[in-house]
Amino acid sequence: MTDSDSRVADRLAIMALNDDFARLLDHGDVPGFVALFTEDVRYSNGPRVLAGREEMTEFFTARGARGRVSRHLYSGLSIAFDGPDRATGYSVWLTFAGAGALPIAPAEPFLVADITDVYTRGPQGWRFAERHIDPVFRNAGIAGPEGDGR
Repeated sequence: MTDSDSRVADRLAIMALNDDFARLLDHGDVPGFVALFTEDVRYSNGPRVLAGREEMTEFFTARGARGRVSRHLYSGLSIAFDGPDRATGYSVWLTFAGAGALPIAPAEPFLVADITDVYTRGPQGWRFAERHIDPVFRNAGIAGPEGDGR
């Protein structure tokens, strides 16, 4: 396999990691979702910062217990390799969110955000080492995961 071939495989693996992020989070699989991250992950969304898998598990379990429903879509994933086992990704994510019986109406976007990820490859493959969510557009009429609009 050439270096170019391995980078194609790495890009596909990182794309699949992002796909899994959306699918697992949106369908309430907190253990599977949290396993996508390194043990010492740093996850920030505006002022909220979570450090490590334990904090992520607590936050996303509580999010689900409040009845949060979401669907995440992303586009424009750009990946730059910083070494054989480290990469940085940039993308734009669109989130629909709410609570209640399905289907939730109206179907309005909750958030459009610029995302910066740092990925590292370890024994289980590529994982998120960092995810930084920078909100660009936010619908103030939809409560955030804590029920407070954030």
